[in-house]
Amino acid sequence: MTKRAAIWLLVMAVVLTTSCVFGTVLTVKHAHGELNLTGLIQTYYAMYENDNMSDTFAARRVRLGVDGNVYEKIFFLIELETSTSGNPLRDAYITLKYIPHVDLRVGQFFKPVLYEALTSTRKLPFIQYSLPTVYMFSNNVADRDIGVQATFHLEKEDYTFLLLQAGVFNGTGMNKRDNNDQKDWVMRASVQPVKGIKVFGSYTYGTYGDKLNENAVYVSGSKVFGHEPYQEYSAGFAIDYQGLDFAGEWIGMNTRYLPSVSEGLLDASGPPPVDYSHERSWDMYGFYTYLGYKIDTGHDYFHQVEPIVRYAYLDPDINSDRFNDLQRTVTYGLNVAIDKHFARLQLNYVQNLNDSCTYEKNPELGQNASPYGKQADNVFLAQLQVAF
Repeated sequence: MTKRAAIWLLVMAVVLTTSCVFGTVLTVKHAHGELNLTGLIQTYYAMYENDNMSDTFAARRVRLGVDGNVYEKIFFLIELETSTSGNPLRDAYITLKYIPHVDLRVGQFFKPVLYEALTSTRKLPFIQYSLPTVYMFSNNVADRDIGVQATFHLEKEDYTFLLLQAGVFNGTGMNKRDNNDQKDWVMRASVQPVKGIKVFGSYTYGTYGDKLNENAVYVSGSKVFGHEPYQEYSAGFAIDYQGLDFAGEWIGMNTRYLPSVSEGLLDASGPPPVDYSHERSWDMYGFYTYLGYKIDTGHDYFHQVEPIVRYAYLDPDINSDRFNDLQRTVTYGLNVAIDKHFARLQLNYVQNLNDSCTYEKNPELGQNASPYGKQADNVFLAQLQVAF
């Protein structure tokens, strides 16, 4: 029996052997608290204007989760992703709430870095994340990680007025042990002076690379050893007020090249060394902003529609043009709430404004492909979501 099958059987056994009540989620009562069974299915169709890309259906997210509490002050959450190969674990953490206005969280979860990353995938206004957010995911800056986080929060009437977060993480990504003694230190602040209007910002200091060889050599297979520091900064705002849906976030990162790259240390079978010492570090700069308006139709079904548009800008290396990696996109969207709590239809048309609007994998920059395909040309996306 595979690990994934065993986990599914365990969850089903709990559900079938316990008295249940149905609400917005399936709630399971136990001796010291309760469990809430949650799920998410997102299936989409992508139609590319580039003839080299195949139009395709895909199950983008198929998730099953359990959250709840053990006794009054101990909360937990576990979420699995079943649509991909490999380790299905996404979130797994324990939250302690023994001190008023202070939460302590331990486990694997999103680092408190970017607003878009911290928004639930059930509520994202677009099918895909923006370009700078995806770039930060690919560099393990804003994605899920293993660590500990403290949150201080103050409530005002029925919303959170002040939110301060600080955490320490491995910095190696999901389901991974650390590979050096350094850790990623993250701080984030969010203020909501009026319900529906937020301003926020974050700062991260961390390292990347492997501590297997302090001399930092470039070996066969293009694996880099050694580690170097990086810093991340972000600031933004979000307005969700009387139908207006308006947000923007600026994101920057400064990173030093690993010594093997900056000094041109390649293995004997590689190309001749290139001296990049004058480019010992690079600065990434990006931002996105979107504007939408939510219209209530007054019907029980298809009760809300939202036309929305987003502009995104990403320059992974503003100090150099040698990679021709500037990217700009405009996304036109329509969100249709089929049911207020459970189902949603999203339509997106992504227009790329740069001829070379893609960044291929590059060992020097740790880059991954664009979220819109290897050839990031214009694409139409349609996604149907069911969540409970």
